[in-house]
Amino acid sequence: MEQYSNSISLLLQHGQRFFEIWNFQIIIAVAAIGFVMSNEGLAARNKVRLNITIVFLMIAIFSVYTESIHHQRETLMWKALEAHVAASPNEFLPEEVDYINSLQPTPLFIKAGALVVADVLVIAITWLSPKMREQH
Repeated sequence: MEQYSNSISLLLQHGQRFFEIWNFQIIIAVAAIGFVMSNEGLAARNKVRLNITIVFLMIAIFSVYTESIHHQRETLMWKALEAHVAASPNEFLPEEVDYINSLQPTPLFIKAGALVVADVLVIAITWLSPKMREQH
């Protein structure tokens, strides 16, 4: 299995891209929510809300696109490893086969969904928070 360690490393690097994008999303989302919550008057203006919405829609599009590229590469690398295991099963211990199978990429729909939900949450807070405060 040592001959496949570089491939496994590359596969793990592609999988790590989701977490890098997710961390970016969290930092930007927390900053935007903090801005909206601390600047009631400014955040209540429709132009500011619209700008925040546009920015987060663009972030969602960029994030999903970037993740889809890395997911495609991650899937191809996993399929290549899986093909090596299928072609020469005698070279792998059962534990190694289990490990390689555990590296199967999470479906893109789940990862993209998580990224989009984070952006939609910020957009919803941007539009709902100042209105909720006006009612109280």
